[in-house]
Amino acid sequence: KQLEDYLTNILKMPMYRNYHGTMEFIGVSQLSFIHDLGPKGIEGFIMKRSGGHRIPGLNCCGQGRMCYRWSKRWLVVKDSFLMYMKPDSGAISFVLLVDKEFNIKIGRKETETKYGLQIDNLCRSLILKCNSYRHAQWWRQGIDEFIRKHGKDFLTEHRFGSYAAVQENTLAKCWLFRPMLCLQAVFFIYLYFLRLSPEIFMKRPVVEGNRWRLDCILKRKA
Repeated sequence: KQLEDYLTNILKMPMYRNYHGTMEFIGVSQLSFIHDLGPKGIEGFIMKRSGGHRIPGLNCCGQGRMCYRWSKRWLVVKDSFLMYMKPDSGAISFVLLVDKEFNIKIGRKETETKYGLQIDNLCRSLILKCNSYRHAQWWRQGIDEFIRKHGKDFLTEHRFGSYAAVQENTLAKCWLFRPMLCLQAVFFIYLYFLRLSPEIFMKRPVVEGNRWRLDCILKRKA
């Protein structure tokens, strides 16, 4: 009880709550305390490999050779998405949405990486590197159990090919983002309550490079 009270008091202080040592020890980040983002899943440091995007074109170092870069990131698991952040600044680097193609694999054979973990969706195959096979198993089991408990509605086919399930008896205003209409805007483009990264793709799956990525759409109109 005393330990619980001590840790609770520490987390109430912004200076300690945002300290990277506290994040790693307790497994929390600044996003853990935003209740509107949904239930908290597992979090922790991982090594992620660059690339894996399902878009035309690859970064190569010559014929038949692939260029990869490993970076240390803080991985956050939520009910409808995974994201990783830069540990020094807390800036969100990438958001991986949970969809019908969401899948997790581990092992050198599947990931071409020792103690590797591969997370797939419609837009990317994200490769992570863990400290041991047991560590990779811990991540795989933690992500899989959490998503299947809290995000199972995103894993199946839905009406009109949507990634989200139909919500019955929900009070909401009809809002539709159509990239083609956005390009016809003359004076203003309003973005209301955008929670995730501006690098989100407004047309999926990605078949035209970054053309329909939100930040690229806004740059063209600017």
